[in-house]
Order: sequence, then structure tokens, then C-alpha cells
Amino acid sequence: MKTIGIVTDGMSKLEYFLNENIESIFMDKVKINNYYFKNLKSNQLIRDDVILVMLDDRALKIKKYVDDTKKIIKINRSIKQKEIYKLFSLPEGIDALVVNDNMQTTLETISNLYSIGINHLNFIPYNKDKEYKDIRVAITPGESSLVPDYIDEIIDLGHRYIDSSTFIQIMAKLKIDDRDITRRLIKYSDEVVSLESGINSTYKKLSIKNEELDSIINLSNIGMVLISTKGEIIICNDSLKRILDIEYDVVGKNIHELESKNIVDIFTIDEASDEVIKFKNKYINVNKYTIDSFGKNTGIYFCIQEITYIKKLEQNLSKKLRDKGQIARYNFEDIKTNSISLKNTKELAKKISKSDYTVLITGESGTGKELMAQSIHNESLRRNQPFIAINCAAMPENLLESELFGYEEGAFTGALKGGKKGLFEQAHNGTIFLDEIGDMPMYLQTKLLRVIQENQVMRVGGESIIDIDVRIIAATNRNLLSMIECEKFRSDLYYRINVLPISIPPLRERKEDIIMMLKYFMKRKIEISEDVKRVMESYDWPGNIRELKNTAMYIDIMSSGDRVELYDLPHNFINIKKDYSKEIKILKEKVSIEKIIRVMEIIKEYNLLNKSIGRNYIVNELHDQGYTISEGEVRTILSVAKVYNKKSNLQED
Repeated sequence: MKTIGIVTDGMSKLEYFLNENIESIFMDKVKINNYYFKNLKSNQLIRDDVILVMLDDRALKIKKYVDDTKKIIKINRSIKQKEIYKLFSLPEGIDALVVNDNMQTTLETISNLYSIGINHLNFIPYNKDKEYKDIRVAITPGESSLVPDYIDEIIDLGHRYIDSSTFIQIMAKLKIDDRDITRRLIKYSDEVVSLESGINSTYKKLSIKNEELDSIINLSNIGMVLISTKGEIIICNDSLKRILDIEYDVVGKNIHELESKNIVDIFTIDEASDEVIKFKNKYINVNKYTIDSFGKNTGIYFCIQEITYIKKLEQNLSKKLRDKGQIARYNFEDIKTNSISLKNTKELAKKISKSDYTVLITGESGTGKELMAQSIHNESLRRNQPFIAINCAAMPENLLESELFGYEEGAFTGALKGGKKGLFEQAHNGTIFLDEIGDMPMYLQTKLLRVIQENQVMRVGGESIIDIDVRIIAATNRNLLSMIECEKFRSDLYYRINVLPISIPPLRERKEDIIMMLKYFMKRKIEISEDVKRVMESYDWPGNIRELKNTAMYIDIMSSGDRVELYDLPHNFINIKKDYSKEIKILKEKVSIEKIIRVMEIIKEYNLLNKSIGRNYIVNELHDQGYTISEGEVRTILSVAKVYNKKSNLQED
């Protein structure tokens, strides 16, 4: 059998990677032997049929250890095609730090990248003795652990693969002419970028991807156009051409070359955030965004919609809201709890109900914020008046304003005859519940602030002020104070709505409610095993009450007996493992490691014999082995080792 010797500096992950790389082509047709420079003896000769080294200077260094220098091949390495396209997301001319395990391999990596046609970036070789604070992105072939911590973005291309040209050299040296090996090498060459042909062979794939992207963009009813910093139109979909009445291809043209001055005026507007512009005989909604990539401005994106289309969406949404019914259905009696903290919260909410001040309810998703809001309304003096709820996160931004504040007849194309009342007007004399207020756009926060301060609204397209008498209850699962620091939420609005704050504790902080609520939600009134109770109470419940209700529904379907067992639970409960880190720390402080090991070995021996043992037996067994241990110490060890499934035959008597 032909043999291949690979000589590296020492044992490493790279060595295993190269072995697997070679075996993927030659399989069992060759034998691979590994050698390390540091272990070679002065009189040692390597007699393999081919000898592979990683670097040019290593080829010179190995000469004295081989019987024929013609056998030496320096490995050329390249990168998989699917990895190389990560680099195309980087803007042209950006500085990119290239990091490898030493300067020679770093320079070789840069040379590889240039060889295969990646020439739009400014590669900077990494020197561990220097700082590169101005560079935001690093490129590395599988050495991401060496990248400085201050680099924002790491593109790890993975270990470089052996180039096809090197495999051809190896086959020639070994005089191998095997059809299966050749077939595998051809397939391999389609996956790894050739250092000789570069990335030209991938243009077909890129073209296909571009066609797919164009198809997706053109399916959208929203007009989209992407313009470079030089004013060149890069992308323009069919909807935009329809909205702006463009009948010719504009991709590749400069915006100043367009025939319509009105269109040029739109594309050169300084700022546009839901800007309503009259274009010919229709109104359009325009949004302008600057595209930034790694701190560099790479273009401008416009999103343009016809107001008529927006109003169709609004009318459909309004119908769904009406069909749903905007009424308060729940009372404080519907908030079931054994928890002292939630009982206190309910009592606080009852007191708050009697006032007309603004309420802010905070709590994680699924804790029942709307249930609390409806209960407050039904306990208030406004109980016989409307309760209007709106989710600020679920509604498109361009609909939220007209939905909240309404619009006048003729405000835009497609506006309903006679205009439309906004939700604030519909909630007159009642309560409006603004759920997920933390997701409300900044420009609407400003308008909401005025509504709260003045108790007045103005419809979109209107000129007259409408007085309203509405109590506002807001809710959020976000940290508004942190958002204020990040300038994503207005501080003056926060202090306007945070007059009467209510915080709903998550389910994991009121474990006494878990089993009670599970039984409440279950339609079948059956016994719950102690194992299930223990698992339920140890679970964190990230989805809170909503998740608990779903679990009850699952048990109703899956449980066929007269008692709920572990196997009746969803799979995510069955695999719960308790964190014993604190107990283990205490255990290590109280009991020596030797004693812990001996106790566990005794348990293991008797489990294999399918026998049960108790603490007293373990104490006597250790005494016979020369160890002094108390039953209390054994109990400590066993309590940490105990698991929920109780599959062990061990009994703690």
C-alpha cells in the first residue's frame, strides 16, 4: 500500500483535519503516517512514498530526514466556496484584520485570498504585539481564539482545505489512476475554490441567487429601490416602477439621469420617515433609510407605498379588530393565585382601579398583563364604558397612527367617506389599553405624550382638535429605563405613563401557583404525581401562564390514566436537569474527594448487581476499607447524586 507522510510542528487539531481531508479523497487506498519536527532524530529517515509539509521553510528543513527529496510536496491550501461568500458582505475598501497562528501562515492566507479573487478588501496581517482599535472586522481560517477581544465582527472561514492541485501532485507521485478517487476529486473541486481558477466557476451560482432574489423582491407590493452612494440605482422592483409610473429599466442609471423631475426630487429628499407626498394624482408614503455596513455608508434604501394600499390593509385590520370585540371580559376573580406577592399586586391594582390616573403594567411575556388591565377597568367607575385594546408591536407602523388617532375624509386616496374615528375617540369615557408600548415608534410617542397632557387628539389630515376623556393603561415586557438610555423611548413619556406602576411577578417566582393553576387549566380532574409536581416546580416557565396553560392542554390530550406521570409531560420537561453546582460546592467543603469517589464506586458496584443498599451499609463498607465517614456525610453525597427519574435502585433508608 502506498504511504503518505505528513510532517508538522506538533500534534494539533490541524493535523487531524489534514488527515481527514486526505482520507476523504484516497480513503483506504493509502496509509497516512504523521511525524513531528520536534520528535525527529538526527539519523532518522522518512521513507514514505510522498512527504507533505505545510510551509516552504519546512520543506527545506525536512530534506535531511528523507531518502529522496523528490518525494517532498508543499501543501497548497484553499477555502470552501460556501465560506468565501461571507466576505462579499463586507463593503469595498474596508480594512480587514487577517489572523492566523503565525505571521508566515497569515501572509499565506492573504496571498490565498488575493489568488482566488478577493480583491475588494484591504487585508491587514495581524501582529500580536500591535493594537488595531480602528479595525472592526477580522478574517481567520479557523483561529478565531487568536482574534483580539475588541474586534466587533469575526468571519471564521474554517481550516483551509488542501487545494486540488496538491492532490493532483500526490496522485502523480504515487502513480495512482483510480476512477473512484478521480470522481471524488472532481466533486471535491466543486466545493473548494481552486487557487488557479479562483472564484470564476461560482458566477453561475451567484447569477441563480440573484435571479431568486429578484423574484422575491418583485413579489412585494411595496416599492423598493436601493441607490449607491454615487447615486447609481442598484435594485428597483416592479412595484416601485408601477407606483412611480416608470416604464423603462432604471437599474444601472444615475438618479439624475431619470426623465421625471418629480421622481428625482423623491430620491434626493434629505429625510423621509412615513412622509406623505403627492405624486401626480395620488398620495404615496415614503421612508428613506441609510445602509451602514461596519460603520461605512454603503447606500440609501427607499420604501414606498401607495396610501390606497395602506388603507386597504387598515380596513382589513379594523374589521378583524371589530370582529374580535373590544370589551373587557375578565375581573380580579379570574386572577387565581396562592402567591403572597401576586395577592399584594391584586390588592394594589384594586386600589388603583378607583382612580383615573395612567397605569403602567410591567412584567414578562405571558404573565397576564392584559388580564390585569381588564380587571382594573371592570373594577373602575368606567366599567360600563368602552375598553379598547391595541398591541403596539403587532400593528405596522404606517397603520398605527391612523388607527390610534383616526383620519378625516379626503386625507388621502382611499380614505373612507366621512373619515374614521381613531381608537382614542372610540374609547371616549372608557379605557384604552396600549399593550407593548415599548415598541411604539418614537414619532408616535411624541404625539401620544400630547394626548396624555392635553386630553385632545387631532385626526390625520384634520385641522380641528377633538376633546377626549380616556384613561390610559399601558403595558410592556421591556425595560423602559434601559431604552431611555439608548434613546429608544422618550423619558418624558415614561414619567407621564408611570404614574401608577404595577409589576406582575413571573411564574417562577410564585411556585405555589404552578400546580394550582395547572389543575385549574386541566379539563380532566385527575391526580398529579409527586414526580410531576417536583418537575413542574423546578421548571423556569419562560412562557409563564401562557406556557402553563399550553402544558395543561397537552396533558389533557396525552394522559390516558387516572394520574399524571412524567411520561405525560412535553419532552422539554422530561429532560430537565437541576443545577447542583451550589450543593457540589458545599459537598466538596464538607467531604473529601476520596470519600466521594468511594461512595459513588460502591453505589455503582451494587447497581450493576441490581442490589439496593442504604446509608448504614455504605458507612460500614467504607470503615472496612479504612475510611472514617458519618451517615450525615453519606446523606450529603446522596442528596447531590439523586436525580428525578429515580431509575437507580438505591434507597435512602
